[in-house]
Amino acid sequence: LHPAVIALGHRYAHGQIRGGNARCKAMLNCFASILHDYEPTSGTSSAVSDLRTILDHNVLKPSFQYWTETCRPHSVSMGNAFTFLKTAVASIDREMAWEEMRSTLLETMEAYAKERIDFADQAIADLALSKLNDKEVVLVYGHSDVIQLLLLKHFWANRNFRVIIVDNRPLLEGRRTLKALREAGVDCTYVLLNALTYVLQENVSKVLLGASALMSDGSVLGRVGTACVALAAHKHNIPVLVCCETYKISNRVQLESITHNELGNPEALLNEDDVLQNWKEIDGLKLLNVLYDLTPAAFVSGIVTELGIVPPTSVAVLLREMDQGS
Repeated sequence: LHPAVIALGHRYAHGQIRGGNARCKAMLNCFASILHDYEPTSGTSSAVSDLRTILDHNVLKPSFQYWTETCRPHSVSMGNAFTFLKTAVASIDREMAWEEMRSTLLETMEAYAKERIDFADQAIADLALSKLNDKEVVLVYGHSDVIQLLLLKHFWANRNFRVIIVDNRPLLEGRRTLKALREAGVDCTYVLLNALTYVLQENVSKVLLGASALMSDGSVLGRVGTACVALAAHKHNIPVLVCCETYKISNRVQLESITHNELGNPEALLNEDDVLQNWKEIDGLKLLNVLYDLTPAAFVSGIVTELGIVPPTSVAVLLREMDQGS
């Protein structure tokens, strides 16, 4: 394995890179480093069809398997990007020289990151901006790159509004959003998840949520606690908008949060003076640090993608259109 693969796997495993977009970009950058350093062995440079197979089975696939099986399960965004990269390798002209092939793949990965992530986030922020008015009270949960961009754009448009940031242990990712918004001068309130029902009574006009993935039935896979926020907002008749790029759409259907999920380090749930410090010695006691939950489509008012704002029931239509377009 390339040293960059092992280094990135270490960062994945220790939580130094979090978020679907950040993990996907890091993967693409790592593959770019591998392609820069990779040179075909003698005897394969003249057989490009064999070289494409070697690149797929000996370079790309072992790296992805190492990250997934040894370090941390891959996100939907990483899986979709990896599938796209494998398709790009397979579609290369068999007569193409290695240097040209490498250049083509590097340009393809760079274009994918810009179009499906960076430009998509800008488009989502512009679309969602039309749904925000002056003197709004907007509630967000945890951290999402696209929602942070949206709120900053709303503030730069000289809008007077307030943001309530709801966070949750043990990751406390909402502090990243809080820091960015406060540095820009946005009026913020920061609370933990157990105060959610209290702050929802403070004239909250909209709830904005990020997503790790969109299931084909319109349900939303997000950081654990997302479903609680969406449920509470739904019960208070507050619109819930989910901002998500289309490259995070999965063709799977998921009905609950247990079958397909990811477990974090249980030690992260403990405080320094916690009475559960010796929990491993207590028979019949286990600590469960679930990282994601599933929000039913019924709790979501609309999904904002770079292709437009759609109801959750239209996610399957988006998926079909994207498959036909590819």
